[in-house]
Order: sequence, then structure tokens, then C-alpha cells
Amino acid sequence: MLFFSLDPDVISWSYLLQFVVVVPLAILALKLPAQRWYEAIDLQRVPLKTAVHWITIWLIYWLCSAFLYSHLPLQADPFLHAINGTRHWGLTLTSLLLAPILEEIIFRSCGFRLWRHTRLGLYGTLFLTSLLFMLIHARQYSEPLLGYIFLFGVLLGYAREKTGSILVPIILHALNNLLTVFLVIWLGMAN
Repeated sequence: MLFFSLDPDVISWSYLLQFVVVVPLAILALKLPAQRWYEAIDLQRVPLKTAVHWITIWLIYWLCSAFLYSHLPLQADPFLHAINGTRHWGLTLTSLLLAPILEEIIFRSCGFRLWRHTRLGLYGTLFLTSLLFMLIHARQYSEPLLGYIFLFGVLLGYAREKTGSILVPIILHALNNLLTVFLVIWLGMAN
């Protein structure tokens, strides 16, 4: 998130504003004359089998992360505490729809288009996009969760590389946020 607040209304509206501004600008910046808008951002369909494969990998990753998270002595994050049990619909929709699309366009579409075929190569691009992905969440979460976010960024980038599309990273990001929203915003299970 480019702007940070603990207020769910401010978060929702600022994300909507960022989405409305950044997504069209990204499409315009990446679009070649003969391309359709979705081709410009690498939003290609993938076979269902491929999507299920990546969802399974993400689920294993999420379960391992949840296990580790539950066994680490962590302080409650101010952001998670602020949204814990709020049942805020705006933040729910923002987390499930806007954030995955906006962030995947920025990092796995623009980032990969900028750096993948430079000296950075795949691994440098994965590192840089994951680091930047983690840094935009730095004011929201503590260091252990930022490590999870960095590794999640690597997983999203690798899925983008292997599928050639940002569709799978968007789906994985939305599923990840769905579990977080359900557990924190709706069930109030934050530390």
C-alpha cells in the first residue's frame, strides 16, 4: 500500500483511489500499439490444471507459514489489532479484489517487464520485486510477518514466471487475503 492508515475506511478509499489511478497508467505504460489491454499486463488465461497446481503449492506454503506463525512469540501488530473483528465490508472487498489486482500489476507485471530481461535475470527480479512488495507492507506488519510477505512475493513471482501470466498470482494473492480477512476481520483471531 502506497499510503498507510489504521482506519479501515481510509485504507479502503485510498486503495480505491490508487487502483483507479495506477491500473490505467500501468496499462498505458506497458501497452504496445497492437496489444489488447490485458496482454499489456500479462493477464493471460491459464489451464485449470495449472491454476490448481499453484493453488496446492500456495496452500502447503500457507499451512507451513501458519504453523510457524502460531509457534513464534510475536507481538500483536498494530494494523492487525486495528482491523481485528471489525467485519468491515470496504476493507474486505479491498483486500479480496483491489489489493491483489493492483499489487500484482505493479510487481508481477510492471516489475517483471522492467527487470526480467536485464542483468538481474529471473532471480534478481524475484528478489527485487519481492523486496519492494514487502516494503510497501512494512508499516503494516512486524518483521516476522514481513519475512512471510517477502517469501510470498517470491512464490507469486515464480508462479508468474512459470505461467507467463499474472492471473495465477492474482488468484493466489486473493486466496491468501481471503484467509487473512476471514480469520482477522471476520473472526477476530489476530494476536
